[in-house]
Amino acid sequence: MNNRLKGTIIAFLSIAAVLGLSAGLEEYARSYVREKVKKDMLVRSQEINAIYEVPSGDFLAVSGENEEDAVPDLDFLSGWAGIAKYVTGTGSEEYETLHLAGVISIPALDTEEPIWLENTYVAMRYGVILMEDSSGLEEEGNSIIVGHRNIMTKTVFYNLTDIEDDDEVFITTPDGVRHEYRVNGRYYCSPYDLQSYVGSTGSKQITLVTCAREYGNTWRFIVTLVPV
Repeated sequence: MNNRLKGTIIAFLSIAAVLGLSAGLEEYARSYVREKVKKDMLVRSQEINAIYEVPSGDFLAVSGENEEDAVPDLDFLSGWAGIAKYVTGTGSEEYETLHLAGVISIPALDTEEPIWLENTYVAMRYGVILMEDSSGLEEEGNSIIVGHRNIMTKTVFYNLTDIEDDDEVFITTPDGVRHEYRVNGRYYCSPYDLQSYVGSTGSKQITLVTCAREYGNTWRFIVTLVPV
């Protein structure tokens, strides 16, 4: 390999490494902002009729949140600029209104997440969502709760696969009532079998759903909960 070609390859790899590092750091920065917003909302979770306004700009997108399995088409400089403007209060940020269905707590995993009624990408940046057409949290039937598995930043349902049978799970509704459940099933599920886990049930059940990309992008990890 001649020196010119070797120099070109080294330069290319150096640039790729810098861009990769910048992208990784940007994801941590986005996560920091999302988590701060979420923690502020958890503090207010018992307020009656609280309105939650959250920043909705794409610069706070979760990696893998859309159908192309990637964050929106932003270069890393645009992403950093959006984060900086939000943190310093110099941007003209747009907001989305979210409505709280409850708060889920899994002590064994040290997890606490707000549950939103809105089924949007933005809602999933700041907690988990109660799927439309599933049962309400205080209704009979199957209540399906879906969340990202942000393994890089260790947020939301990132460690849900570590949950064990009979672990306790608590769901607190905005009226302050705390409902206790226990784990009675854990499953890795292909897209062809998903419907059998998210269908309606006669008795009360909570179904937690997150990604299982170790098996493929369309696979899911399912946890079923029953009342104690």
